[in-house]
Amino acid sequence: MARTVIIFGARGFIGRRVSAALAADGWRCIGVDRYGRTTGGVGDINGPYYSGNDWSPVALPRFLRRCGPAAVVNAVGASWSTDPAVIRRDNVLWPCRLGEACEVSGSTESILHIGSSHEYGATAPGVPVSESSALAPVTAYGKSKTAGASYLIRAACRMNSPATVVRAFNVIGPGHSTNGIWALAVGLYRAAAQAGADRVVANVPYPETARDLVDVRDVARLVCLAMGGGSGPPVATYNAASGTATRISQLFDAFTEQTGIPYRFVRSPVDLRIGSTWQCADVSRAESRLGWTRDFTLTDSIRASLTLDEPAATALV
Repeated sequence: MARTVIIFGARGFIGRRVSAALAADGWRCIGVDRYGRTTGGVGDINGPYYSGNDWSPVALPRFLRRCGPAAVVNAVGASWSTDPAVIRRDNVLWPCRLGEACEVSGSTESILHIGSSHEYGATAPGVPVSESSALAPVTAYGKSKTAGASYLIRAACRMNSPATVVRAFNVIGPGHSTNGIWALAVGLYRAAAQAGADRVVANVPYPETARDLVDVRDVARLVCLAMGGGSGPPVATYNAASGTATRISQLFDAFTEQTGIPYRFVRSPVDLRIGSTWQCADVSRAESRLGWTRDFTLTDSIRASLTLDEPAATALV
């Protein structure tokens, strides 16, 4: 009989890919969005799964029990919100509530949480960050993701169940939301191609900023391997990344190479998200422990995103 997994945030950019990958691996997948709407034939959550500024503490444990013994994946998150209340609600209060519900239900076999590279804080240029590096988040977003992960890890430990954190770096690829440098580049180049424009003009204040870009499909595969890893440490963390630092200027160079459309940067620091100026991950743990390797290059991600004919994922799921 197929094992059951419940994916919270299943309508989001990462959650959708994780759901599809787990289903392809033979899991019985139950997807849940923030309003309690589900897939998998189990019926919606009875009660206000999300209401106002809080998450219902009553309906959630009842739903988990109804699904039977199951693994839980948390792909919920306020990835691009700048509203402190929303960041706290989705990245801190929700993981806390989910951890409590898992404990109360008595039916949770394991917990996997999608974390963030921003939990590492300002990383040293030229030094890939590993999972054993100290967490030192400097942004409100990074601090909220660190706190949220800690709630779920502690809940899993109290249940004597495995806990896994897949710490995602800059996730790119087809179906991205409308926020972030990747979505900006995809949107500009799609529009330029459709309009027959001879140049792209992008508001990029610091084109020398470097990020570790990883395709969402590779992240989903890493989640699958971590979920099916069998006996392992009680708490495991894996970087989901490419292991390569790519400057924003290099990213736009790659788009130009694929489209033939040159670009020009406008350095106006408007709506700039503060963060580390250089990020790169050490991915040797996922490779050695899980046998994970990336299947998609930056070129693959660009081609798939420019030709994709599906709507962008919602930023908040």
